[in-house]
Amino acid sequence: MKKIIFYLMVLLLSIALIGCGTGGQDPKPDEDENNAGELPNDEEENEEDSEEELTGVDALLDQLTFDVDVQPGEDSVKFNMKLTHEGDEDLTLSFSSGQKFEIVVTDPNGEEVYRFSEGMMFTQAIETSELSPGDEMDFQDSWDYTKDGVKVDSGEYEATIELIPYELNGEEIQDHPFKEEMTFEVP
Repeated sequence: MKKIIFYLMVLLLSIALIGCGTGGQDPKPDEDENNAGELPNDEEENEEDSEEELTGVDALLDQLTFDVDVQPGEDSVKFNMKLTHEGDEDLTLSFSSGQKFEIVVTDPNGEEVYRFSEGMMFTQAIETSELSPGDEMDFQDSWDYTKDGVKVDSGEYEATIELIPYELNGEEIQDHPFKEEMTFEVP
């Protein structure tokens, strides 16, 4: 009985070793390898990728243009934002709340002196905007050059202006495609 178990163990071990010994030896070259068995040049792949057309949400975003105009005046600065649909298919832009944009102004030292949303309350519901080809969405805001009720010093300030949708035609928007940074002078 011991001999039978011994021979079965030797047989199973032999089968296991034979199966392991041939792994990784494919007589045909891998599809990702060229005829010399080398992997393809990554630079060639990157060139091909850059020539490909945009797809998904990137192709949809490419149909939209975001323009910002900052107009400093004697007593306040006006921020005008415009999103223009330059494509040829209808688009649906979704916002996670009633807040459609954010504006942050910093002084020459980088300290925040104005934030559009500070002290504001927005609806907490998903809001959508339909855009047909040629449609525009306009947004405006102004800041009276004050922080905590006191006029800020004269000088060069930086404004970061961003439209903040989270989806375009049901696809999540990554990064910040509608963001502009501009400098302006406070008198």
